[in-house]
Amino acid sequence: MLFAQIESPGLAHYSYMVGDGGEAVVIDPRRDVGVYLQRARERDMQIVAVLETHRNEDYVVGSKELQHLTGAEI
Repeated sequence: MLFAQIESPGLAHYSYMVGDGGEAVVIDPRRDVGVYLQRARERDMQIVAVLETHRNEDYVVGSKELQHLTGAEI
């Protein structure tokens, strides 16, 4: 099981990554998506979905980038 809170330094922003059974979901991803890709690799998980809980004008989201790199559904 995976539950990770990921802080974006310099911004008032946290994203989350949850998963189990080889699949993971990223919630409110930051633009620099490398952290999610690395954590998924370390745990032999595939990112299958991205959730956006609200509009975020204070940072650029990485949802489309994650979708492009992993095939995850937004």
